[in-house]
Amino acid sequence: MSTPTRFTDPHAVDVWDASFRWRSGDLLRDRTIDATWQRVAGALAAGAGAHADRWRQRYIEVFSRWQLLPDERLLRHAGTGRAPTALPEPQACLNLGAFVLAPHSAAARFDHAGFAGVAGLSVRLLDDAVRLCEGERAAAPALSIGVMGLADALAALGLDYRGREAQLAAAAIARTLAFAALESALELGQERGPGANGVAGALAAYWRDRALPRELAGPLLQHRRYRRLTRISAQPCLALLANNASIGLAAQRARAGRNRLALSADAALAAQGALAAAMQPWIDAPVEIARGDCEDRLCSHCL
Repeated sequence: MSTPTRFTDPHAVDVWDASFRWRSGDLLRDRTIDATWQRVAGALAAGAGAHADRWRQRYIEVFSRWQLLPDERLLRHAGTGRAPTALPEPQACLNLGAFVLAPHSAAARFDHAGFAGVAGLSVRLLDDAVRLCEGERAAAPALSIGVMGLADALAALGLDYRGREAQLAAAAIARTLAFAALESALELGQERGPGANGVAGALAAYWRDRALPRELAGPLLQHRRYRRLTRISAQPCLALLANNASIGLAAQRARAGRNRLALSADAALAAQGALAAAMQPWIDAPVEIARGDCEDRLCSHCL
């Protein structure tokens, strides 16, 4: 049984109610945020047959801990009978601040093992989402598994957002994400077969300059289920929902202050660029730098 989800920021409650809470006319379908998680998780896991309850419970667990936020389109429509018939570049966002153990203490550390488990789960979740929306023979998708809350995690670890240790921590997180997503993708490729029109070697192209264990090299070259796995973008609406987490790799939040670290705009942007550069070798798509006021990028429901 999962623990009830805890809201700690009023902006998060507002964005859930306005943008992601299911209503049918005047009838409230999602009575609580946990009802939203149950709706989405149930729809995604429905195709897993005898294992459906196992995956449904696992999805609810990571949602309720704010560790993983699914694509906004899934939050709005999965389980409502109005799921989209196409889901190009499906997205999932891991909240890095939720993986710091003993935060803000001398014993603080990043839980790489826990993070890897949820990163691998995110591949299955998006695979389930594509099958839900597009069917069993969907074309090989380009997944967009990314992160938010890097500034929160670094602060909880006691690291200077502008410092070299922060960049090394960010690079280690990106490496964990890359390997966990890859191992899950290879496993699902064996379990579920290639995507329609999948091209062998498409995913391997991202690993040409990465250290890859020999035992993964052969399966990767033959893999045809996914065209891409990782992409870091700002995702301000999801960050706001996740108790106003810091946006992507940036120092700022979507609401209640543009810069949580009291840095000048130029200093914050330079530090974010250095963190992005440290992570980029392990991320498939170009890492997005959040510039200016991310509140301008919130959807109309989240404003």
